[in-house]
Amino acid sequence: MDFFRLLARGTKLDDTAAFTEKEKVVEDEDKLAKSLDFFHTHTISAPEARQIAPKHEGEPESHEPVIPYGKSKVTGPDVPHPLTEFKDLASRFQVSESLISRVKFPAPTQIQSEAIPGMLHDRDILACAPTGSGKTLAYVLPIAHILLKQQQNSTGGIRALILVPTKELALQVSEAFTILTRGTTSFKVNVLTKSLLARLTSETGAKAGDVLISTPLRLVRALAVLDFDSLRHLVLDEADKLFDPAFAPQTDDILAHLRGKTLQKTFLSATVPSSVETLALSLMTTPLRILISPGRAAATVAQKLIYAGSEAGKLLAIRQMLKTGELTPPVLIFVQSIERANALFHELVYDGVNVDVLHGERTETQRRAVVERFKKAEVWVLICTDVLARGVDVHGVNLVINYDVPQSAQAYIHRIGRTGRAGKEGKAVTFFTKDDVESVKIVINVMKESGCAVDEWMTRLGKVDKKTKKQLKRKPVERDDISTQPKRRKRKNHSKEKIDGAEKSTKKN
Repeated sequence: MDFFRLLARGTKLDDTAAFTEKEKVVEDEDKLAKSLDFFHTHTISAPEARQIAPKHEGEPESHEPVIPYGKSKVTGPDVPHPLTEFKDLASRFQVSESLISRVKFPAPTQIQSEAIPGMLHDRDILACAPTGSGKTLAYVLPIAHILLKQQQNSTGGIRALILVPTKELALQVSEAFTILTRGTTSFKVNVLTKSLLARLTSETGAKAGDVLISTPLRLVRALAVLDFDSLRHLVLDEADKLFDPAFAPQTDDILAHLRGKTLQKTFLSATVPSSVETLALSLMTTPLRILISPGRAAATVAQKLIYAGSEAGKLLAIRQMLKTGELTPPVLIFVQSIERANALFHELVYDGVNVDVLHGERTETQRRAVVERFKKAEVWVLICTDVLARGVDVHGVNLVINYDVPQSAQAYIHRIGRTGRAGKEGKAVTFFTKDDVESVKIVINVMKESGCAVDEWMTRLGKVDKKTKKQLKRKPVERDDISTQPKRRKRKNHSKEKIDGAEKSTKKN
């Protein structure tokens, strides 16, 4: 499904004057390079050269942030001067010292250096930066400052709306606000849960808070009872996922509901395909486009491919890594389905590994408990589906293993972005078999784009054609069961179990 056509069909977005500034056409992405070089090689319109606004009093001369994540590019009219030190926020924007003191980063990362001044200058922002580069703080800090500054003028309605694709990311964003504003005369931050939705629906005068964080579907269900009269800030975190076909209809409904409002809009993600860029820019007014190594994995992640031969070979490779000490906790292992996550969990439990599993079939309470246990090092190895690849910040992950090759470049970048965060080094290993001949090419190209060493034989594999790429995204590779037992032996064992069971039943009778 072409989700851009879905969103642009004669539509709610088309008749929304507050969001629609111009019409854009999505061009076919025939080459893998376009899905990797998300902005800078696929030109939609001639970008405006960076025009630095006149320097205001108190602004520093140096523009180089201390924590680099790769090449940066900022386009748009009157680009604000970058932030070089957090303490400069006090003189430039009158941000309180107490707020600045709670920032955990020693210095601004590149995305923070560009996005924070942009938001404090009330600019719309479209940002692409690697996972772990501090995107959450890049919007939480300016929103917190603005809301605290205007607290006395608050009417009690929602002033900032943050849309995220997963419950885990919603909780992470809420925690970031809590840490940053602790000890202040704080505003109210809420995650839209089932219980909050029930209270808003049943209780007269119930408030959603100053900042509301939600997933798309839950927010759509609550639109009728929410008060957006005071709304001034709209953030789409992991924007590429929110404009994905799975979320596009709900995102469309939300944007249509907010038509006519004057909002400061911020869209961020680690990967932003050109089609998403086109749509996002059509919703913004004179935006800043901030690109930090767009379409590349973080330079702090050492990436490696291992040919395992078969599904049994993958398990043997994991066990070999355990034996040699390469599996240094904490470790994340990604698989392509819930069934495979459970199967690998049972295999590793029998090996005595301190392991747990996280996927969509576990309840919200269970998922939250698993993530907390992993953060506290009570679980050393966490097996998960892509539910965890989006935005969940687990500090100190040493190793990410792609047990199954991901289906797209975007999925790969988000997975391995769980390690090498906040400037720390990490490792990512991807197992592949003969069944992954096509999908592994995507990983190889991301590795090359990220500056990783790639064996000569890998460069001869070529690129994935457009048709195959679409098929891989739509349907994962069919794989054998996760087991070190050959199929023939498994069938024999299964037959023996059936015979033994039948004999026991006969004896009972």
